[in-house]
Amino acid sequence: MPGFNITIETLDIRDYKAYNPLEEKNTYSGELKVLASVSVNAKQKNIAVVMKVEVYVKRSERSHMTPVGYIETVAVFSVINEWKKVRVGKKQSDIAVDKDLEDFLIDISYNSTRGLLFEKGKNDLIGKVILPVIDPADIKREKG
Repeated sequence: MPGFNITIETLDIRDYKAYNPLEEKNTYSGELKVLASVSVNAKQKNIAVVMKVEVYVKRSERSHMTPVGYIETVAVFSVINEWKKVRVGKKQSDIAVDKDLEDFLIDISYNSTRGLLFEKGKNDLIGKVILPVIDPADIKREKG
């Protein structure tokens, strides 16, 4: 993945919910729902990436998935030095970010979310879930 000259302006948890419906065990099987939303502020030349991660686990092979928590984070990046990678039209729908730059920002945002979840969830079951490393190209996008 190429490198870019960007700066993180802010990194914050927007929403966090932890449900502890299960007694703790050493291992679980489960799944994640991960969604990234990218929005551009052309006036300030920054890009915001919102990550939404829902975590589900199974009690046993025969049980259904049970939600254990949700985290939503926002990272705002100054991309003034990479602005040539952003195409801005007259309408919000005409704004496009270079795919490599978008993947790079989503990768940073997802990995930051992993760390924030670990720290915020220290006393919750969701905090014991280790989010896997995911290729940013495989993360579903939501229009921001």
